[in-house]
Amino acid sequence: MKQLIINADDFGYSAAVNAGIIHSHKEGILTSATLMANMPGTLEAIKLAEMYPDLGVGCHLVLTMGQPLNKDCHSFQDENGYFYKLSDYPKVRGKYSNQEIYTEWCGQIDYLLACGVNLTHFDSHHHIHFYPENREIALEISQKYNLPFRNSYGTEHFEPFDFNRVNDLLLDMMNTTAIRDMSLPYTENQDKCLEELTETFSRGNSAQILEMMVHPAFVDEYLFSHSSFNIARMREVEILTDPRVQQLIQELGYTLVNYGTVNKKSRVSI
Repeated sequence: MKQLIINADDFGYSAAVNAGIIHSHKEGILTSATLMANMPGTLEAIKLAEMYPDLGVGCHLVLTMGQPLNKDCHSFQDENGYFYKLSDYPKVRGKYSNQEIYTEWCGQIDYLLACGVNLTHFDSHHHIHFYPENREIALEISQKYNLPFRNSYGTEHFEPFDFNRVNDLLLDMMNTTAIRDMSLPYTENQDKCLEELTETFSRGNSAQILEMMVHPAFVDEYLFSHSSFNIARMREVEILTDPRVQQLIQELGYTLVNYGTVNKKSRVSI
């Protein structure tokens, strides 16, 4: 039985991101989301997670966006008290304290747990937990909280990593030409988008537990002004709620699951 996790990153980023994620879950095929503990929409996302218990919710660990929860961890803060951005990470990563990263990430998980979120797993903003220098930290956190974390092999040129993973492979479900083309309405470009989706799924044929990463959202001023990836997120909501996409997944033989409901037996090594 091939299982499919469709996980929305950035839950809690803003109110409009939250709305897009919940709509994609209620009206579509979204099964999972990972929640940021330090963003303007975090408190609302926590309430929404309680309202929609069938949505598996993990922690989206942050090291490249917003402000840290622990202000005493200085190695990854800029002069204004914010995390260094991903574009700055290659230049400053050498000065980061592993202990401070561990402390901050544990603090983010502790905050969500204290707020009553029943976490199913964790991953990270920009896959930062899967950078080679951070993998041992992710392993320590996984062991401390007994939480699985996303295997990001398959994206960002990451190499396979030997650990007790849940997902065999991670693919970006939406990062293709027609899907990202916002010059045409989805209704006028639907066939091409479905062709691209079929091709993307074909890359995961060998995986028994496939995770598709998505970023559905509506757009508010905060998302528009803080992320260059904004308007195109609305296309992802359209696709995730399209009955033809649900039919495609059924035809490909996938069972929709999340990290809390996945059956980890009979996996295939990648």
